[in-house]
Amino acid sequence: MTITPTISVVIPCRDAEAWLAETLASVRSQEDVALEVIVVDDGSTDGSAAVAERFGVIVERGPARGVSAARNAGTARARGTFVLYLDADDVLLPGTLRERLDAIERDEADVALSAWTRWERQDDGGFVETETVRRRMGARPDAELLAGAWWPPGSLLYRRTIVDLVGGWRTDLPIIQDARFLLDAVLAGARLTYVDTVAMRYRVHGVGSLSRRDPEAFIDDCYRSAADLHDRWQRDGTLDAERRRALLVAFGHTARAWFPIDRARFEQSFNRLMALDPRYLPDGPPALRALSRAIGYRRAERVASWWRRIAAVWR
Repeated sequence: MTITPTISVVIPCRDAEAWLAETLASVRSQEDVALEVIVVDDGSTDGSAAVAERFGVIVERGPARGVSAARNAGTARARGTFVLYLDADDVLLPGTLRERLDAIERDEADVALSAWTRWERQDDGGFVETETVRRRMGARPDAELLAGAWWPPGSLLYRRTIVDLVGGWRTDLPIIQDARFLLDAVLAGARLTYVDTVAMRYRVHGVGSLSRRDPEAFIDDCYRSAADLHDRWQRDGTLDAERRRALLVAFGHTARAWFPIDRARFEQSFNRLMALDPRYLPDGPPALRALSRAIGYRRAERVASWWRRIAAVWR
């Protein structure tokens, strides 16, 4: 008789042969919960699929389509009542899935958020635990997530019903898809619960993360996600004060990032800022904020750009 799994662990994988065995072993070590493990091989050119097969897990092979498409493929295959999305190089700590499941069932929640630890690459190639992140969201998680609150996918456990309400991972936001998925779950009505114990080690490869490898694509994703929500909330009449403040943070970030490299995209962010608050002042640095108060934000960015060029010459 086939046992219906309680949790489906979906692991998108591309060329993760060096890490995958440790990741799968950490899943195998989880106790007191019925699991199925689905590794979605996203066009790997190394031995990742062979590693997964040695562990006896479900292996879904396909061409390289990106991590969101891989997670969507794994979700389609998953049979569990709950879903955990785990990156192929991250490691779960013992007991975390049972603990998260208990919290969701106790609190009648849809998503369990856990504490997690940064596991950073050192000069010798090894990894060392550094910062432990314990964060609880307030009364407006939608605004906090838009303004920058973030959890690695492996630190979250989703009820399958909320996953289905979200409707899939955003393949059009390849860099910030993980942040947007949790935000979309909250916007779909997800009830959150929190587990304060450390659930996982999040492996940090230095410059290897998507946002660090392609910072312009990261900025573009941030802008397009915020613009999508801005337009939706205006259309629906749900743009309240908290969401307005969060959008100002998001567009302020993209405006500052775009100014030195793409003035047309800066203007897009600037126009959004002015639509939200014609008297917008950046949060910082203090000199830029003071200058913006005196001559306006656009002119203040221009002066700051000149100053940076002069300072670079002096150095």
